[in-house]
Amino acid sequence: MTRLFLALTLMCVFCLPVSQGKAQDVIIHSNRSVLQQVKDFELKGDAKSGFRQFRRKAEYFGTIYVNRSERLTGSFSNANTKFLADYYARAACHAQSKNPQYCVLYARVLPKDYDPNAQGETLSRDANKEFQEYSRLQNKGRFGAFAASDNGAVGYSWAEASKSAAEKHALKRCAKSARTILRKTPDHLKPAVSSPARQGCRLIHWAD
Repeated sequence: MTRLFLALTLMCVFCLPVSQGKAQDVIIHSNRSVLQQVKDFELKGDAKSGFRQFRRKAEYFGTIYVNRSERLTGSFSNANTKFLADYYARAACHAQSKNPQYCVLYARVLPKDYDPNAQGETLSRDANKEFQEYSRLQNKGRFGAFAASDNGAVGYSWAEASKSAAEKHALKRCAKSARTILRKTPDHLKPAVSSPARQGCRLIHWAD
């Protein structure tokens, strides 16, 4: 019964209706990241090693929460927005804690040129690279589209004969990327990342 429910859930996740809203400007960031430390209390044990690994490997947008009393961390990186990175990292910390109320925001990894007041869609470091490649591949007089999901998945199309074909292929590739990300997600984070609201792909840019 559990497997059947999961299968039906995943089928619904990747068949969500396409957002028909007008795409916002996509903000392109540099590949360089910067660590923004929110708290500076001393870490010990697994929390110390968890933060060390986060600082060394995390890519924007990334966040780490720390439960100081239990000496553990919850982190997430390469999200499409700062707020999603916060949400997933907090969920990871809560899932591992006996007392989740002690989880606090400890640090973030942001693009070095990040402007919190800028208006538009932001993308993860990996998705930024994909968007730049998408832009490079476009042909004048043909159609392309770029889709993204809240869990960091992206998909795009180029040189299509129609706008509808461009949208269809972008969403299909984004859904495939979302499934790949879900498979690689640690078990304690899957309840948050697998939410249909987080997995559903939406179109954020068109080219013609």
